Amino acid sequence: MRNFTIRLAEPSDVGSIYTIMNTARSSMKEPELYVPDTPEFISRHIQDCGFTLIALYGALPAGFLIVRIPGEERDNLGYDLGFSRQELPLAAHMESAAVLPEYQGNRLQRRLISSAEAILATRGYRYALATVSPKNFYSLRNMLSCGYRIAKTTLKYGGLERHILLKSLGQTA
Repeated sequence: MRNFTIRLAEPSDVGSIYTIMNTARSSMKEPELYVPDTPEFISRHIQDCGFTLIALYGALPAGFLIVRIPGEERDNLGYDLGFSRQELPLAAHMESAAVLPEYQGNRLQRRLISSAEAILATRGYRYALATVSPKNFYSLRNMLSCGYRIAKTTLKYGGLERHILLKSLGQTA
């Protein structure tokens, strides 16, 4: 297994993350299973709306994970799961992750998720949530292997079927 460095992304990483996102999507057998974000969205989630982790192989960007802190915004997946008003601010979204094809198979997505969960736990978040297409076998397998469970299957993002995944981070309110 290769050695990777995982660090918090910086504004200068937006272009690399956007490239990884679109390269990974275009290499998928069913690209519609992964909905890419805009550079503006990525930029907001490096500093303002959460944080982003980037994985490097040497100096080369290899993968990323965007973590969104939705608070009480309407798209907080906690609403879908019936969270109370007290629980909503304790939820974070594992919003988007991708690994370049040449680095896949190194459990990099799992390592990014684990790193993000450690950061979230130290910041007092209690729940990690994510959405995954039921047809996206690799992402779903990675999330389940990280301790997430399918809490609900519903239509999201303009009518796309998605599993809502949930993991307790073990924090108390």
